[in-house]
Amino acid sequence: MLGQWLLALDKLSIDRFNPVGPLHPQNHQLIDIGGPKMELTYDLPIPLGEPHDVVSIEAKKLNPKATYDIGTDSRTEQASPFATLAGQERIVRDGKNVTVYATMVRSHINPERITVNKGDHVTIHLSSLERAQDETHGFAVDGLNVHASLEPGKTATVEFDALDEGVFPYYCTEFCSALHLEMMGYLMVKDPNKSYESTAVKSISLTKEQLEAQYKKIIETNKATDTVIQAVVKYLKEKGYEKYPTIAALVADALDQYGKIPEVKAKADKALKAGDLNQAVLWENQIWQYMVKTADVGLRAKARLARELATPMTEAASRGEKAYLRGGCNGCHVIGQVSSGPDLTGAIARKGEQWVYEFTLKPESKFNEPYTKALIEYFNLRMPNQHMTEAESKDIVEYMKWIDANADLF
Repeated sequence: MLGQWLLALDKLSIDRFNPVGPLHPQNHQLIDIGGPKMELTYDLPIPLGEPHDVVSIEAKKLNPKATYDIGTDSRTEQASPFATLAGQERIVRDGKNVTVYATMVRSHINPERITVNKGDHVTIHLSSLERAQDETHGFAVDGLNVHASLEPGKTATVEFDALDEGVFPYYCTEFCSALHLEMMGYLMVKDPNKSYESTAVKSISLTKEQLEAQYKKIIETNKATDTVIQAVVKYLKEKGYEKYPTIAALVADALDQYGKIPEVKAKADKALKAGDLNQAVLWENQIWQYMVKTADVGLRAKARLARELATPMTEAASRGEKAYLRGGCNGCHVIGQVSSGPDLTGAIARKGEQWVYEFTLKPESKFNEPYTKALIEYFNLRMPNQHMTEAESKDIVEYMKWIDANADLF
């Protein structure tokens, strides 16, 4: 029926199905959109292969690796002789044989430019430096029928003959982060019997004042982002994250990204000292990218640790959390901090269970109260009626009571 169903084709499926190894299944979801709220009716794991042999295994017996050790050949489960770490990327030419030792990590393929001659045989050894679960990268070269899948820590190899001259983009084929589209580079195939004229590219020059303003802005942004990172690190250390292997792996991934910053910062400071504000801004923007990746993984680690440490939910609180998420409440409310809506922590203590129940059930019934008016004026937003049932509203109250009981963790 038109307008009744929505099919979501999702890549990441962390925590949705039993763990089966570094490569998680992809996730198709059938969602009922015919009612007042979206309702998830079915979760379907999608493997990459077509299965013909099926074996049933008790879930408690599944204990696969969450990620490979860096530089692992997944076929042999041994260290690959072609493993490449950050800083070891290189291109080696031996006659018509070109060997590339490359790395992949959100959201960068290094090297970003590979130049070969027409007729060369090209071998690219790719090492994923990821440590976060399910952050699989793909590698493809446009038009050359080349593709590889790289789960976290895996080293894989592709080979091809460069038969046609031209510029061939290569890129990650698996969604991996908000900066996924930046994960690309270019293979340039030149005819050795031709000479190529360079093409001058006009660039827009900024004034010194404009560059100084840009530099000041990115420095302030980096400082604010680092404040968030340090707060997350403090939380993780205080709560003993290292006791939980999955969370420790996320922290290792975050610290790996953060550890790349000092080298780039030195380049930024050197450019600033030399009076090259343009380069200083570029390097500081690179620092921001590393910080964003660090913060992203760190916040995920913090959220998972909080759930590990929190008291168990009652059945009603668990239903309430599901209703809260189905209703899209987390679009405005972030537990533990003010977002585009108020933090829900402490709301029960401030207004009482009955008031919160009535407001969740029918928000407009409270719009004229001084308390609600002040919130609407401050956030410039009214809470929409999410058409919660009485049972859902009661369950959400139980969920909010669970939040209050674990407020020190959020």
